[in-house]
Amino acid sequence: MKTLRKILLALVLVLLAAAAAAHWWIGRQTSPAALVKHLEKALNCRAEIARTRVNLLAWPATLEVVGLRLLPRDAEVARPLPDRSPPAPSDTFLTIPELAADLSLPALLHRELRVRHLALRGVAAATTRRKNGENTLATLLAQPPPSPADPTAPPSPAPEPARPFAAALALAQVQDAQLSVRNEKKKQLLQISHLNLSLTNLSYEPALLTHPAGPSALESSLHLTSTDLKDQRQQMDLLIDVRSSLPPLLQAAPADGTTLNLTFKAGSYLDRIPTLEKLGAKLGKLKDQIGLDLTSFPVSGRLLRDTSVNARMVDGLLRFEEDTNFNFDTCRLKIKAGSWLNPADQSHEFQGIFAANETVSKEAIAGVENYLQTKGQSLAPIIRSTLLNKLLNDKGLLTIPFTSTDDIGRPEVNLSKSFEKAIADGLADAAKELIKDTLQGGDGLQGLIDSLGK
Repeated sequence: MKTLRKILLALVLVLLAAAAAAHWWIGRQTSPAALVKHLEKALNCRAEIARTRVNLLAWPATLEVVGLRLLPRDAEVARPLPDRSPPAPSDTFLTIPELAADLSLPALLHRELRVRHLALRGVAAATTRRKNGENTLATLLAQPPPSPADPTAPPSPAPEPARPFAAALALAQVQDAQLSVRNEKKKQLLQISHLNLSLTNLSYEPALLTHPAGPSALESSLHLTSTDLKDQRQQMDLLIDVRSSLPPLLQAAPADGTTLNLTFKAGSYLDRIPTLEKLGAKLGKLKDQIGLDLTSFPVSGRLLRDTSVNARMVDGLLRFEEDTNFNFDTCRLKIKAGSWLNPADQSHEFQGIFAANETVSKEAIAGVENYLQTKGQSLAPIIRSTLLNKLLNDKGLLTIPFTSTDDIGRPEVNLSKSFEKAIADGLADAAKELIKDTLQGGDGLQGLIDSLGK
């Protein structure tokens, strides 16, 4: 028994010594200087960390990082941390005031990084999208440029293949984050604030994990605003809830099978919606043809109720799975199922229907009738009963089907074939009615002749 107790005591001492040694070694590897070195070696940035704390003796093990900042890379990265000059002010940065992670220590022995809970608080980031398409934050997070080769140095031996490493994240939470994006080409400032995000079951190389994570899920809420830098006009003010399911392996680009549910909250505002602006310009050409004057055509609006968009990623395109109605205080806009958006280049193809509100519809109809009455007393009622009725829905509102394509910020909008056919059929019916009216002694045909003469 004495011998057994000695053996057990020795084992305990060995385990404690090993734990202390591991704690000391990992503490060194996670010190601010070590982490800054790793970050600057992996990323094209200059890194700063105020302090770190690791506790491997807790269950689960914990890691805390305070005051993390990533800034554009400069010449100071070649100097030791104590000798560095303060960084210059920059419009590109990523700061994480507080990062806390719960780790699985046994998994590290199998080259698996298992994070049970990762919390990021107060994250702030800013980036600029250059006219050439460069995203300065993406450049900062890319690999650093290679060091110039020394022509006199002997050739380096081929590096040994790295052992595969797997990572799994059970739950990540971002609390009260903010992001600003300055777009130099569009002269636009996009700002995201009050961003709260929850991401579950994120995995990397799941085939190597002893217990692969299941499908991932993302939930988020945020406040999105956009400002035109040319005249400081607010372009949008949106409150958005996001829910999305992701494949087991999160990729750089959204993968097929990804589902997305966006909810635009009531009260959200959109000013000068590009598609409606282009649609209004297209309809302006009808004024000279049939007198349809839409000078009050709405291009802005505030949502009257929550609006959900359900979409699925298919062949790299985010496709609407069902008709979506945006009920603004100025109009209603329907985007039909099957419409799509390409997240990679912002190209899109929307099949939509615009429905003017009651005020705009009445003004448009009155404008057509006033225009036609100047051409002949019989012409207005004939056009109303033939052409206009084909353009109004069952509620008497002016409805206009359209297609919107190309860049979603600078779309190409065309009236749909059905709308053009409605006008053509309406005018054909009007011609028949004019002939009938003339045969019955009316002045409809004479009014048409007079209008053509004018």
